[in-house]
Amino acid sequence: MIDAETLIDEIVHGGSVSSQEGNARAWPAIETWLADGEIFLRQARVSAPHRRPALPVTAPARSLTTGRPAHRSH
Repeated sequence: MIDAETLIDEIVHGGSVSSQEGNARAWPAIETWLADGEIFLRQARVSAPHRRPALPVTAPARSLTTGRPAHRSH
């Protein structure tokens, strides 16, 4: 049996896998995803970077007049 990475590489790079053979090789991976997909998604959510809450701004906002004048379109 071929692993998923090899199958994808053959498909993407034009390997000599026939459609029927490719389907036969892909079915075990598809069945695994269908059977265990919830576990895979849970693991992906846990390992994905989480958004941090925005930190409060410590410096007061500067007025536009203290720096460069704002660009004005005509």
